[in-house]
Amino acid sequence: MRKLLIIGADYFEIEIVNAAKEMGYYTVVTDNRLNWDNAPAKKEADEVWNISYSDIDILAEKCRESGIEGCIAGYSEFRVKCAKELCFKLDMPFYAGSVDIASINDKILFKEKCVQSGVTVPKLYKITDEIDFPVIIKPADSDGSRGISICYNYEQAKEGYELALNYSAAKKVLIEQYIKSDEVMIYFTVHNGIIDLSAMCDRYMHSFDDRITQLPVGYYFPSKHLDVFIKHNKHKFEELIRNLGIKNGLVAFQSFIIGTDAIPFDPTYRLDGSMSYHFCDKNNNSNALKMLINYSMNASMGSDEIITAAEDPFFETPSFELPVLLGKGVISKISGLEKIKKMPEVIHVFVKQKVGDEMKKAADFTQILCRIHLQSENDKSLAECINRIFNCLSVLDENGSDMILNRKVILNSYER
Repeated sequence: MRKLLIIGADYFEIEIVNAAKEMGYYTVVTDNRLNWDNAPAKKEADEVWNISYSDIDILAEKCRESGIEGCIAGYSEFRVKCAKELCFKLDMPFYAGSVDIASINDKILFKEKCVQSGVTVPKLYKITDEIDFPVIIKPADSDGSRGISICYNYEQAKEGYELALNYSAAKKVLIEQYIKSDEVMIYFTVHNGIIDLSAMCDRYMHSFDDRITQLPVGYYFPSKHLDVFIKHNKHKFEELIRNLGIKNGLVAFQSFIIGTDAIPFDPTYRLDGSMSYHFCDKNNNSNALKMLINYSMNASMGSDEIITAAEDPFFETPSFELPVLLGKGVISKISGLEKIKKMPEVIHVFVKQKVGDEMKKAADFTQILCRIHLQSENDKSLAECINRIFNCLSVLDENGSDMILNRKVILNSYER
């Protein structure tokens, strides 16, 4: 059986393990954590290495000894960087092998590529500029919501700048116009330089604190802005992808919609945490996760003709991803998940937290209990399913208090 090395062992990497096993590969998971409760993908893999994925030389030697034929990165930019270095050293295929990933991961360099491609970007400032508040300040090279602040005056901006600086490995900080408008996620599948728009969703956002960036409490597919995006922006984003040098892989753009403009502010060139491929698989028999595994093992995303024929962002029936966000506290009880998994509208449930885990912040994107992927025949039945889910699901802290943050937010705001 051919062997695939998976870089990373978090809950997200379980998705890769399961998909690779379905495809008939022997799975090897590596990271340096010895406590498997903190590295749960190790419990699912065929083989486990307790080697840090940043120890490239040690990993390379182990790969040679073990007959590893391919390597795939988990759900982070750093994992992608390590996998790229390892594959280069071993002369193994990697979808980002020829791409300067710094131009994607560095938000300042990325905006330069946007301007070059004719894609609108938010206004940028330096800390010494006369700033038109509010602004959002963030590390130029960090993923997720880490080190990000919304600032309404110069005193807050100085604090936000220092916070972002602490989270930036390159010590580069981005200060940009704070935009509050409709948000979307735009997904492209790229294979042999062919660019296909695979999905687009509306992101339901909510602010739990005016100093913290809004957090997503729901994702609706297909986006109500899809037609406008295709007419006014799709060609610009395709040019952006070409200017970034991307020939293969999954690339997504978190973007604002203002008028007919789509304004990207956070690109992702890796497996995306929202796991949109479950919807694409269900609707179009197109699965980007399996394509990336295929590239790792065979230097190909698959048949160009079959991929292009399958990709269609206009899903026939509405789909919704529900991330269940938790507030501060220690989880003492979780109930209802097994019943939710059996609901006919539910196509996938990804669980990230467990009893005993401590949520340390009042509201944070890392504190997601689970992601529930739903699909139904119309918006009305989809809304009814969301209501049933929240009536069924319970997460209690050590004091018996409800920890779910977005229960009322979604039920009050879900309208199409």
